[in-house]
Amino acid sequence: MGMREPSLSTEGVWFGTGGTSGTEPMLLTSSCSSERSGVCVVRGGPKLVGPLRAVREVWDARHLTYELARADLVRHTSRLRLGILWWFLDPLVLALIYWGLVDQLLGRGESIHPRYWLFLFLGLIVWKQFAQCLSGCSGVYNRRQGLIKNLAVPLVTLPGAVVLQTFHLFVQAILVVIVFLGISGGVSLGWIQLLGLLGIQFITMFGIGLMVAAPMARQPDLRELVPHFLKVLFYLSPVLYSFDFLQAKLEGSEYLGWLNVYILVHPVGDLIDAYRHVLLDDGVLSLNGWVILVARSALYFSAGCFLQDRFQRHLLEGIR
Repeated sequence: MGMREPSLSTEGVWFGTGGTSGTEPMLLTSSCSSERSGVCVVRGGPKLVGPLRAVREVWDARHLTYELARADLVRHTSRLRLGILWWFLDPLVLALIYWGLVDQLLGRGESIHPRYWLFLFLGLIVWKQFAQCLSGCSGVYNRRQGLIKNLAVPLVTLPGAVVLQTFHLFVQAILVVIVFLGISGGVSLGWIQLLGLLGIQFITMFGIGLMVAAPMARQPDLRELVPHFLKVLFYLSPVLYSFDFLQAKLEGSEYLGWLNVYILVHPVGDLIDAYRHVLLDDGVLSLNGWVILVARSALYFSAGCFLQDRFQRHLLEGIR
């Protein structure tokens, strides 16, 4: 079948490439019959069809994904004196700029939220993780083509490493906000909801990363549009405002129905509002809100696995 020797291993899991073309990723597991002999039997995992195969690859490649994300994070932060602190400082500076413009200059911040600068900061860190995930995954296979061609690695580990790296930085920023709010106003039992929101966000971002990684590897023109798309979407997202604020403004308008549809499909809009509701308002998310968040997360992840499985077979042909 043209299978190459597996060249990477992590915690007992070996990854190789197989299939008729010799480029299709597949999982290889190793089991040793004897510690003294050191002889290991390598066998293929259960064969799955369609998107389920991509889901299996995501799970089985989790250790390698972690190692790639850790290596990327160390390489990036080692060149900077402040390290990962820059990831936190960037949205903080932007929050202060927008707070000065909207709240102090235009006098509209209080009408949106009493603690508008924290309101802005929470929106900006969620947005930053989404934007970095989308832009990083859109060209990850092209940036890593040397690794793909020379080593046998599962393709899903590459966008997975981008998502995990950005998610790690986001969690640290959220922890800073939690510590600040805990010192200034006390701890709330409702903050336990953050665990669910973090899980939903990670799955959503992983799905989005898979959705753009494989298709855009063969479409360099689309990759050039990503920065412009993100600029437009930023102002159409509840970063400087909230969807509740817009819904109140459009009450009774013919556009309210279209806004509700847009809110349903927006990848991070409800997540931003949910973080604000839990941390700033000490609120409890409704059951309907949780159902929508979970369903949308599952939809994005399923779509990502489907597209990954659909495009990865011919991916190497489109790498430039």
